[in-house]
Amino acid sequence: MAIDREALRQRLLSSFREEAAERLAVLEHELLRWQQAPPQQESIETVFREVHSLKGAARAVGLTELERLSHAWETLLSALKRGQLEFQPPLTEISRDVLRLLQRAHAGESLAEAQYGELCRALEAVAAGEQPAPRIMVPPLPGMPASAPVEPPPPARGDSVRVPVQLFDAFLYHGEALTQSKLEAQALRQQLRAMQQDFQTLKQRRTSLAPLLRLLRENLADGAAPRPDTLHGLLDYLDWNQDQLDRLHFNSNQQARAGTHLAAGLAGLADGFAQGLHEVLQMPCQALLDGLLPVVDDLARQTGKRVRLQLPDTALQVDKRILDDLRTPLHHLVRNAIDHGIETPAARLAAGKAESGTLTVEIQQESGSHFLLRLRDDGGGIDAEQVKAKAVELGLLAASEAGLLDETQALSYIFESGLSTSRLLTDLSGRGLGLAIVREAVEKLGGRIGVQSRPGRGCEFSLRLPLSRSSFRAVLVRVAERLFGMPAQAVERTLRLPRSAVRRVENKATVSVDGQVLPLWSLAEVLGLPAAEEDGRDLHLLLVGTEGIRHVLQVDELLGDQEITLKSLGAQLKRVRNLLGATVLGDGTLVPVLHPQDLQRSALSCAGAAFASNLPERRRERQRILVAEDSFTSRGLLKALLETAGYEVQTANDGLDAWNALKQGQFDLLVSDIEMPRLDGFALTSKIRADRTLAELPVVLVTALQSAEDRAHGLDVGANAYLVKSGLEQDTLLDAVKRLL
Repeated sequence: MAIDREALRQRLLSSFREEAAERLAVLEHELLRWQQAPPQQESIETVFREVHSLKGAARAVGLTELERLSHAWETLLSALKRGQLEFQPPLTEISRDVLRLLQRAHAGESLAEAQYGELCRALEAVAAGEQPAPRIMVPPLPGMPASAPVEPPPPARGDSVRVPVQLFDAFLYHGEALTQSKLEAQALRQQLRAMQQDFQTLKQRRTSLAPLLRLLRENLADGAAPRPDTLHGLLDYLDWNQDQLDRLHFNSNQQARAGTHLAAGLAGLADGFAQGLHEVLQMPCQALLDGLLPVVDDLARQTGKRVRLQLPDTALQVDKRILDDLRTPLHHLVRNAIDHGIETPAARLAAGKAESGTLTVEIQQESGSHFLLRLRDDGGGIDAEQVKAKAVELGLLAASEAGLLDETQALSYIFESGLSTSRLLTDLSGRGLGLAIVREAVEKLGGRIGVQSRPGRGCEFSLRLPLSRSSFRAVLVRVAERLFGMPAQAVERTLRLPRSAVRRVENKATVSVDGQVLPLWSLAEVLGLPAAEEDGRDLHLLLVGTEGIRHVLQVDELLGDQEITLKSLGAQLKRVRNLLGATVLGDGTLVPVLHPQDLQRSALSCAGAAFASNLPERRRERQRILVAEDSFTSRGLLKALLETAGYEVQTANDGLDAWNALKQGQFDLLVSDIEMPRLDGFALTSKIRADRTLAELPVVLVTALQSAEDRAHGLDVGANAYLVKSGLEQDTLLDAVKRLL
C-alpha cells in the first residue's frame, strides 16, 4: 500500500510542536537562571542536550531553518561545555536572541534567511573565539515577558488518548465498587471506634476497683479475713469483665472478617482499575515507527548514501508514555547508523556489499512485562579498539585497564557523554552526545540497552523495555541495617554461597557462576555504607546483568520481591547517583530504589571489594551528619542521599529535636531546614553559634526561601551554606558538605 507522505508529515509536525514546546520552555527557564548567575556545568549540559534534541526533531520534520539555527547554537554550547570558551554575560544575551527566534518560528512565523543566517554566523564566530558581533535584538513573542522568571510547564506531550467506549463501562463498575468499599470502610471505622470505647470503659472500671484490690492485698498480708462486701465487689467485677470480654471477642472476630472482606475487595478493585488504565494507555508500536521512513530518506539524501529501511509488521501494544519517550532515542540511533555505520555506495561496492545499505527494525514481546526493540545495520560496525583509545584519551579509562576489557565491556563506553569515534564533527553527529542521551532515556524508562558489533558486517543495538509504566517489581534487600530495592528486571538470579566460594583474582573478589568467573562487590562498599562484620555465615548475593555485563553484589539479607509504585525523587533531588527513585511500603517504610546501571559504574570505580579477612583493614571512622527537617519525605531523601555518599546520618523532626541531639551527641555537620515548628533553622543556627562547644560546627541551611533578605539573614546568624530547594541537586549539596568537612 502506498504511503501518504503528506499525511504522515502532518502527524509528525503535530508531534514536533508538542515536543518543541516542552524543550523551549526548559531552555527559557535555564537561560533566565543564566541571567541571575553564571551557569554551572550541569545547566550548560542541560541546555546543550535540549538544543541537540530540538535540532534532531526539526530535521525529522524538514524544518531546515530551526535545524540550522539549533546546530549553530549547539556549536557555541559545545565549545562552552568542553571549556574551549569561557563564559561571559554576552553569551547569555546572544543565546536568548536565538531562543526568541526559535520561539517565533515555533509560533508559526516565517524566518527569512537574512534574519536567522546572520545570527547563525554570529554564533559560529563566537564559538571560534571571535568577539561577538553587535546584538540582533530579537524581541520576545507578544505576551511573553522579556525577563520574568518562567517555570517549566508540566509535560503536555500526547495529552489526549482515544478510549474504547466499553472501557468506560468497566470504569463505571469499578467506581460503583469503590463507593461500596467506602461505605464498608466507614462502617468498619464506626465499629472500631465503638470497640475502642468499650476498652476505655473496661480500663475505667478496672481503675475504679484499685482501692478494693489494695485492701484485699493488705488483709491477706496481715492474715485477716477480707470483708464480704470487698469480695462481692470483686466477684461482680469478674462477672461483668467476663461478659465484656466475650462481647469484645465476638466483635473483634466480626471486624476481622469484615476487614478481610474489605481488603480482598479493594485488592480486586485496585487490580481491575489498574488493568483498565493499562488498556487505556496501550498504543500499537506502529505509531513509533510511522516517522522513521521520512527521517531515513532525509538522512540518506544528506549523507549521499543509499539506505533501505525494513520495518516489522507487529500488532504489539505498548504503553503510550513509553512510546512517546522512546521516539527521540530511536531517532538518535537511526541517525548514528546512517551517518557512522552504513558506508557510501562506492565504499560498499569496494567491500563486496550491495550498493544500498539495510537498516532493520525488529520489535517482539520478550516476556509478560517486557518487549525487545532491535535496530540493526549492515555497515562497517564499531571498532572496539578505537573506542578504548578514545576512552583513554578522554580520561574515562586508564591505559592499563583498557587492555583488560573484552569487546562487550569496551563497547559500553560509547554511551559515555562526549565520547565519539567520528573524526569529523558534522551537523548530524560527531559530538558524542547522542548515545549518552539514548542510554539516559532508556534507563529512565526502566529499560536496558546493549550493543553488539561485527566489524565490517554491521552493528546491532538491543533495547529491552517494559510494556507499561504501571507495574514495577523490585527485589528488597537489607544492607547495613537499611532497606533498598533493586529493579527485578536487572536481577538474573539470587544466590546463597559459602564464603569459601569467593576467590581472589588479581586482588579482586570473584565467584564462579555456571562456569563463568564474575566480579563480586559488596553493595555496602559500593554505596559507601559500613560493611557487616564477618560471621562465618553464607553470603547472600544478587546476580545482576546491565549493559551486557554481569556481576555479583553481596547484601546482608534477601527479603524477596514485590510489586511497588516507583516515585521520583522530586525536583530538589532529580538526579541522585545510584538511586532510580523511591517507594513507600505498606507499613510506611521509605525505601530507596537502586539504579542498576549507576551501581555498575560505581562498582567499577571501587578499588576492589572488601571481603572476609581484609574487612577490618578497610574500615574507617565515618563522619556524622545531623539532618533537621520536619517533612518526612524530604528527611528520608536527604538521609538516603548523604548515606549513599558515605556519611553516617541521624535525623531530627524539628529544630528543638536537633538542638537536643547536638547537646547529647557528637556531629561533624548539620543540614537543616528553616521553616520548622518549635525552633526554626535561623534560631537553631543562632543557638549553635552562641554555644561555646558547638560554635565551630558547620551548618548548611536547605530551604525553599530564596529571597535576598532570607539569604542575608542566614549569613547573619552564622550559616556556612545556604541552598535553595528549588535548585538543589545531588552535586550541589554533596559539594557543599564535602567542602565544609
